[in-house]
Amino acid sequence: MKYKLSFVLTLASTLAFAQQGSIGAVKADPNPARAGQEVKITIAAEGEAPSFCGMVVHFDDGSESRNVKIDSNEAKFPVTIAKTYAKAGTYSIKAEGRKITSHFPCMGTATAKLVVEAPPAAAQPAVAGPACPEGYKLIGKTGKAGDFSCKGGKGATAPEKALACADGLEYFANEKVKQVGCRKAKPKKK
Repeated sequence: MKYKLSFVLTLASTLAFAQQGSIGAVKADPNPARAGQEVKITIAAEGEAPSFCGMVVHFDDGSESRNVKIDSNEAKFPVTIAKTYAKAGTYSIKAEGRKITSHFPCMGTATAKLVVEAPPAAAQPAVAGPACPEGYKLIGKTGKAGDFSCKGGKGATAPEKALACADGLEYFANEKVKQVGCRKAKPKKK
């Protein structure tokens, strides 16, 4: 009986030592975050960090919670978990003690609010301007229909093939004045 009581007292003092601190705080970085961006969730201890306990982290986005074992072989406080939120919204991240296999629950509970914003709207591709051949420069501005003219500089050679013109435009070239471009198509004579 003496040995049994001694074992129970030793076990109780070991558990009390392991549970000196508790879950103290949850922090999300960055906060606010963008949907699809990785967020680092850090759970810190309050007081002396527990060295042997279990906890669960709830992410509030419908995904599975994560169990964490605190001990010298698994994880130690502060614990950092990477998480990506797919949708914009405000989420409550909660860390609380839970018995996980032989790990008794960590003491305490902590929560943090995380704001996830919608991703920025995709940039619209720039409308490609007229493509003057090498050695040529744009004359004036591009017309409303996309028509343009390019003037060749010294040593500019005529393009090997006609420039690609938008619908309703036709290619033109004037080798005497080294000018090429796309202009409104002339109506065909009947």
